Amino acid sequence: MKYFNASFYYVRYSVLGKILRETFTKFNWRLWVFTLLFVCMYLIGQFIHIIFRLIDEIFYRGYKAIEVKRPVFIISNPRSGTTYLHRLISLDEEQFAYTKFAHTFQMTASFVKLAKLMKKIDEHMGNMMRKSIDALDRKIWGGWEEIHPMGFNKAEEDEQVFAQMIMSAGIFILFPFLQKIPDTNFLDREPDDVRKNVMDFYESCIKRFMYASNGHKTYLAKNVLSTGRFKTLVERFPDAKIIYIARHPYEAVPSFVSMFGGMYRRHSPQMPDNDPAKRAFAQLGIDFFRYSREMKKTLPANQFIELHYEELLSDPLAAVLKIYQHFNWVPSEKYLERLKNEEARNKNYKSNHLYSLEQYGFTKEEIYNELGEIMDEMGFEK
Repeated sequence: MKYFNASFYYVRYSVLGKILRETFTKFNWRLWVFTLLFVCMYLIGQFIHIIFRLIDEIFYRGYKAIEVKRPVFIISNPRSGTTYLHRLISLDEEQFAYTKFAHTFQMTASFVKLAKLMKKIDEHMGNMMRKSIDALDRKIWGGWEEIHPMGFNKAEEDEQVFAQMIMSAGIFILFPFLQKIPDTNFLDREPDDVRKNVMDFYESCIKRFMYASNGHKTYLAKNVLSTGRFKTLVERFPDAKIIYIARHPYEAVPSFVSMFGGMYRRHSPQMPDNDPAKRAFAQLGIDFFRYSREMKKTLPANQFIELHYEELLSDPLAAVLKIYQHFNWVPSEKYLERLKNEEARNKNYKSNHLYSLEQYGFTKEEIYNELGEIMDEMGFEK
């Protein structure tokens, strides 16, 4: 459904309808309560977002003149180092504008302006609000530290924009129906009108954000689910730069399931790890590997670069500079200093987040049968 037009607001209610039908077809009181709470919060959030967008149309119409030039998209399977790389490049504040987690809920010019104003006021009050938000982050997201460090003030992917449209596979972190509702997996395979509406809304969000942030900078985004939007993104932004991180499928596939299926323990505690609802994320990860190799061939070399996950972790500074050299970006001395400090701060980090293929009902032989040619091409051991 379009509100006035898709660039103002767009939601694919048909997908939400399918989720609700699946939810209430089978009795699960935990999931029912969870779903009702979600719908209430979603509608409230939708109403607030529309208010901010209306304010934009009155006071910040200049966003319409913003041109999104040479945006940068970091993509890969989940848990492949995209967050780390995104936060390293986002330290280059002279060149790039990027969303923080708080921005992605209300990606509008008016909200960004309000957030800046509140930040200035808070600085004069001893950062009381910032400290409260940090405390809230630790309470809400503390359990995600080993999986995906999160916080309202941390650089974050803009997947929330697609979730607001109910056009994100991330929605199924909450609902165990990915295997039954594939509509959100590959935007590139959806009808043309859906693709256009989604991208109209997405581009509008970027323009509003850039207008309030700094219009002359380059938009920097990372999004682990944008593999399925690869073609659509490049069609809308033909001068886009794509950074792809390749992680061994034996690690990336189960990590995908571990991250996206973790919430199911809240409403379906008896669900086994090899349940079809969880295995569907593994299959999506496998499909993403195939599709990324297919899409890579459609881009000229000056628009695409691929890194290995181990390459990024072993020498982050060299990996980032390799990207800068490939795209002819010039790092400032200030950025290099920030980059070295961040690299030193994370030098001894080691994740304690453990998982295995067998845990989710897969074997290495099955994965190799599916992705053997791609693994060989990437130089991954069998």
